[in-house]
Amino acid sequence: MTVKEQQLGSFRGKPLNDELLHKIRNLNAHEINWLSGYCAGLLDSQSENLAAPVVDNLPVANSFANQAANRVSKSAKPVLVLYASQTGNAQSIAEQLIEHLQAKSVTAHLKSTLEVAAKELADYSTILLVASTHGEGEPPDDAIDLYEALTSKKLLSKGSLLKDTNFAVLGLGDSSYEFFCQTAKDFAESFSKLGAQQLSELVLCDVDYQQPATQWVEQVSTEVAALIAQSSTELDSSNSAIADVNVLSEQTAYSKDNPFKATVATIQKITGRGSPKETYHLEIDIEDSNISYEPGDALGIVVHNPESLVDEIISLLDLDAETSVNYQNQNSTLKKYLTEFAELTLISKSTIKGLLELESNDELQTIYDHGYSEFIINHQFVDLLHIAQPTIIGQQLVDILKPIKPRLYSIACSQQEFEDEVHLTLNHVSVNNTYGERYGLASHHLTQLISEGETVSVFVEHNPKFKLPTVDAPIIMVGPGTGVAPFRAFLQERAASNGSAKNSTAKNWLIFGNPHFDTDFLYQVEIQKYVSSGLLNKLDLAFSRDSEQKVYVQHKLLDNAQELWQWLEQGAYFYVCGDMHKMAKDVEQTLLTIIQEQGQRDEEEAKQYLKALKVNQRYQRDVY
Repeated sequence: MTVKEQQLGSFRGKPLNDELLHKIRNLNAHEINWLSGYCAGLLDSQSENLAAPVVDNLPVANSFANQAANRVSKSAKPVLVLYASQTGNAQSIAEQLIEHLQAKSVTAHLKSTLEVAAKELADYSTILLVASTHGEGEPPDDAIDLYEALTSKKLLSKGSLLKDTNFAVLGLGDSSYEFFCQTAKDFAESFSKLGAQQLSELVLCDVDYQQPATQWVEQVSTEVAALIAQSSTELDSSNSAIADVNVLSEQTAYSKDNPFKATVATIQKITGRGSPKETYHLEIDIEDSNISYEPGDALGIVVHNPESLVDEIISLLDLDAETSVNYQNQNSTLKKYLTEFAELTLISKSTIKGLLELESNDELQTIYDHGYSEFIINHQFVDLLHIAQPTIIGQQLVDILKPIKPRLYSIACSQQEFEDEVHLTLNHVSVNNTYGERYGLASHHLTQLISEGETVSVFVEHNPKFKLPTVDAPIIMVGPGTGVAPFRAFLQERAASNGSAKNSTAKNWLIFGNPHFDTDFLYQVEIQKYVSSGLLNKLDLAFSRDSEQKVYVQHKLLDNAQELWQWLEQGAYFYVCGDMHKMAKDVEQTLLTIIQEQGQRDEEEAKQYLKALKVNQRYQRDVY
C-alpha cells in the first residue's frame, strides 16, 4: 500500500478496509471527481472537529505573487485546478499540479471546465487553469460552455465577479495553427476583465510542452503555497476539503522520445481507380512490444523528413549540408538537423515571423497578416523560401524552425481481435502548388517511401476522451472518410467482447460518408458482414458525389431525426470522428436542431441537453 493510500485509509483513526480501497482505486476519473465532491461535503459538515492543514512558509516567487498576496484572506477559500482538455494532455498536467499542491498541504479541487459554471469560480481563492486549444483557436469540447460564458459581454460588463481571486494559466497548442494557444489567451483575458489578479505570467506551450509545463507546475504550486503561508499559518477548517487526486494510468515505456521499432506488415490501397482520394489500410506488427491500446486511442508515427525535401532547402539557401549547428545544446550537421529534428511540412506563424525579421518581404508579410490560414493548406516551409529567398546561415535556420512532431492516427482495430497488430486508415496527402508537388510527412512515408517488411517508429497516444461506454449502451457513430477508423475498432471490440457478433446485445448505428459508392466505400465487406450478423443494427451511407445534390452525413442525421432522438432518449452514446473544420461543426449544429425539433425544446434547452450528454460522456469527438 502506498503512503497516499495509507493516508486515505485512515479517517479519525479508523482505517478503510482493503476491499473498499480496491474499489476506490478502480474508479474512473468522472467517478473519482463525483466521490471527492461528496466527501468534501461530508467534511464541511464535520469541520468543527477537524484541524486544517498548516502550510510551511515559502518565499514568494515573483512580482505577480507579491501583488496577489493581500488577496488571500483568513477564510482561505480552496484552490481550483481547472483543465480544458481535448485529448487528455491538459488533464494530465492538471493532475500533476494537484499532486504538487497536495504535497504542500494546499486545499485544492480538480475539475474539468465542463463541471464548473462561471459563477462558481468566485468560490475559489485561486484558479489554476491548464487549457488546450482545438482547431482554429477553438476551445476543447468540454470547455465550450464555460468559455462562452466567460467571454460573454453580459458577464464581462459586471467586471467584478473574480475581484477576490488570483489566477494562473498554462496554454497548450500548436504553433503551426494561426491562433496559437488562443483558448488560454482568451481565458486569461476574461479572468483579468472580471477582476482577478494574475498570479504569474501566462505560459504558452508548443507541441514539445513537457518541460515548460513541468516548470509551470512547480512554480505555481510554490507560489500558491507561499500566498497561503503569508496570509495565515492556520486555514479556516470550514473551508477544508479533500483534494481530488486522480490516479494516473500506468503508461507504456514507449513514447515519442522512445518509440518502438515496429514492422509494417501490410500497405494496401483501399480506394478504387478513379477515386478522388488515395486511402490506405496499414497493418503494423507490434509483437514482443507489450504495447497495449484501446479503441479510441491513436498511434503516433515518428518519421524523418525525406532527403529530397532537405536537399531542396539546402540548395535554395546555398548552404553546406555538413556545416555544424547547435540544437538543444547538441551539435549536429545541418543536414542531420533538417532531416531528424526540424518541422518542414507544417508552417507556423512564428517561423514566418522569423524569416521576416531576417529580411523583409512584401509577399511574405501579406501571408503573415492576411493569408496565413489559406496559404498553409497547400504550402510548406520550402515554399516560403522560394518566396522570400533569404540570405541566411545554418544556425539562423535552426533558430526559426519548430521541432518536428509525431503524426497521430486513430487506431482502426481492436486489440482483442488483433493482439499483436495495430491497423491504420489514412489518406496519402499530396498537393500541387506554384513551386512543386508537396506531400504529407507521415502519409507519404508510410504509403510511398517504404515497403512491407520495413520498420517504422511508433508509440500509443491514449485518448481518454474517446472511449466506448463501460455499460452495454447503444452507440451512434458518425465517421465520414478515414473517420471510420476508430469505429471499425469499436465494432470489432463489441463483437469480441460478446463472443460473437450475433451474441452482442448493444445496439450499434454507423453513419459513413465519402464521395462515391463504387470507389470509396471503405471496409465495405466488413461493414456488410456486421450488418448481416446483426452486430450493426443500422447503417446509413452518404456518398456525396453519386447524386446531383450532394449528400453528407449530417443530411442522413436529419433523415433519421425521429429514430436518432429515440436512441438518445434510450441512453445512446453519440460519437463523431473526422474533419474538424466543417464536418464536425455541421454535425453538431444538426444534432442541436434535432434535439430542438424532436425533443420540443427551445435553443437554450437544446444546448443544455447537449451539455448533459457531454457531462455524462455520451457525446464524444475525435476531430482533426
